[in-house]
Amino acid sequence: MNLNIKFSLLILISAALLGCNNSNKEKELELKEKELLLKERELSLKEQQAERPKITTNDAVRLAERQFKKYLPKILASHDAALDLQQSYTGDFTGDGIEDVAVYFCLVPKDGGNAIVAQGLTLYQNSGHDVKVIAGYEPATLFQFDKITGGRIHVELLEYAENDGHCCPSIRTPHVLTISGSSAY
Repeated sequence: MNLNIKFSLLILISAALLGCNNSNKEKELELKEKELLLKERELSLKEQQAERPKITTNDAVRLAERQFKKYLPKILASHDAALDLQQSYTGDFTGDGIEDVAVYFCLVPKDGGNAIVAQGLTLYQNSGHDVKVIAGYEPATLFQFDKITGGRIHVELLEYAENDGHCCPSIRTPHVLTISGSSAY
């Protein structure tokens, strides 16, 4: 099938080049040729991926946690903090039918204490063959991870009411994350 596509594209490009003397048409053809080459490379990459062994969801979690562990020193240094809690969650939040991985983390003062310095999620897309970080979520407010369902990540934003103790913010607001570029909000 790939040869048929290449042959058809070659004929199409050749025919188009023979009939064009105009520089605008030549530029259009060059652009189309570049687009076709990109599509060909994309098909080639997909074929290569199809030949690679698929990973399980558990393997994806292990790969994501390994990547997170490598990046963790930078997160800790940027907050002058220590890791208090790390938890991985799975679910399809990229909409491709494959379980992705969200790594939740909570940071505390590195010199001790029970204050929360920062919290966040690092989001990893699972291609079925490997995982890659696609976004991070580190809001200025407290939050609690809820679930991944329907292609969306659900959290609860936490706020303190007037008489709440430091341990127990009582105002909980459901929130669905939006992923845009390398950020989630």
